[in-house]
Amino acid sequence: MTIVRIDIFKIIFILMALFINQKAKSCDVCGCSMGGTNLGILPQFHKNFIGLHYFYRGFSSEHTILGTETKSISRELFQTTELRGRFHLNKKIQLFVLLPFNINRQTENNVTSTFAGLGDVTTFANYSIYNNEDSLSKKWKHNLQLGGGIKLPTGSYKKLDESKILNPNIQTGTGSFDILIDAIYTVRYKKWGLNNTAFYRFNTTNSNDFKFGNRFTIASSFFYWANIKGYSLLPSAGINYEKADKDVHNSFIVDQSGGSSLFTTFGLDFYYHSFTFGVNYQLPVYQDNLITQSKLKCGATLLYNF
Repeated sequence: MTIVRIDIFKIIFILMALFINQKAKSCDVCGCSMGGTNLGILPQFHKNFIGLHYFYRGFSSEHTILGTETKSISRELFQTTELRGRFHLNKKIQLFVLLPFNINRQTENNVTSTFAGLGDVTTFANYSIYNNEDSLSKKWKHNLQLGGGIKLPTGSYKKLDESKILNPNIQTGTGSFDILIDAIYTVRYKKWGLNNTAFYRFNTTNSNDFKFGNRFTIASSFFYWANIKGYSLLPSAGINYEKADKDVHNSFIVDQSGGSSLFTTFGLDFYYHSFTFGVNYQLPVYQDNLITQSKLKCGATLLYNF
């Protein structure tokens, strides 16, 4: 028993090291809020949790400098460490709070700009429309939640990069109050399940007269719940679709913005007593983002359930 548990923790540390050492590339027109909200699979509906979520994503692009024939290669790396919490207000209502710390890095023409700091805090509440997971007589377990909330402009959005340019895409925040609506539906039969999530964010215009395009994310993942002598494993595989409308600056549409992407997702969650550790990879299979190409997205989560 002890040997098996030690080996499991070794695997966890190896996976964490792989995430830290991964490399990805990105561009200056993809938008710092291109990625949508995605909580992943949360099967323990009846529990509160608090913990950390690390998310790593990157893009690359090659575009022509305005008025010239010179090609410019731009790379950006976005890293987010997010404090997450879920709290039951009553049997029907759950409150989620997401507090991010962002490190955004842009490299173009051998000039690197790094922006780090508090991001935009998001809070939203979900109402349980239907949940029969506690019913012993039902073979099929269903859980449907609908909700909404707000993203607050707590992150910086007016810093200049190394070229003394105000680039809204690599700021740690967007500078706008944004409205979020979401839906989460999970169905399980014995140890098999399907988790579906959808998030839509309505963005508003900030004081720089810049408005990021509205964001839509939908994800669906099959999972299997395996109990193994004192701990549980939950492997999953599915798809994730993201769409962003075009940004608007000074009432003009930003042409090199917006787009859509489809990713395959692979995840593994490990449950031991009150702790949950999970890792997730997303690999692009389809992209329609003009000059922007996503390379890889990955994340790791550590939660304490109570």
